Amino acid sequence: MENNLQPLTEIEKRQAEKNHGLVYSFLHRHGYSIEEFYNIAIFGYLKGIQTYSRREDLRKKYQLAFICEQYMRAEVGNHFRMENSKKRKPEEKIVSLDADYAEMKNLYNCIGGKNIEVEILEQEAIDELMENLSGVQRKITEMKMEGYNNKEIYLILEIKPSTYYKELQRIKSALGKLVD
Repeated sequence: MENNLQPLTEIEKRQAEKNHGLVYSFLHRHGYSIEEFYNIAIFGYLKGIQTYSRREDLRKKYQLAFICEQYMRAEVGNHFRMENSKKRKPEEKIVSLDADYAEMKNLYNCIGGKNIEVEILEQEAIDELMENLSGVQRKITEMKMEGYNNKEIYLILEIKPSTYYKELQRIKSALGKLVD
């Protein structure tokens, strides 16, 4: 079973209501602010309820509280990984608009050391590549461009590492066809 949250059954809803205190207990034990982390932890809690309910092998080995704890920890961990990876890449590029003279054009009208025309051509190539990718491949490409590493991407997208690397190869293949 994947870690994607699906609609809860009536039994799962009742179980989630009955054990909802596990969320507050988790937040309190780990020192997380309820206001800031409740909306993050609750998804892990609901995934834990769903997994526990649908997997008999887990019910035989573990208690519900343990399973929910693991899923809440994973959600909070994913949240921190996403926040940290967003900080890796600056959100905006700095462009000087102070140039008064045509001969200073290349000095002032550059983005990251590139001529603006080159930047536009690169963006057009990226747009064309994105049009030829599947939804998952587009998400992978966007996250790579934002600075996420491979493990972060497949964890956040909740796909198997093998699936992720196959999709990465398909992206590279599509890029190769675009360049040819």
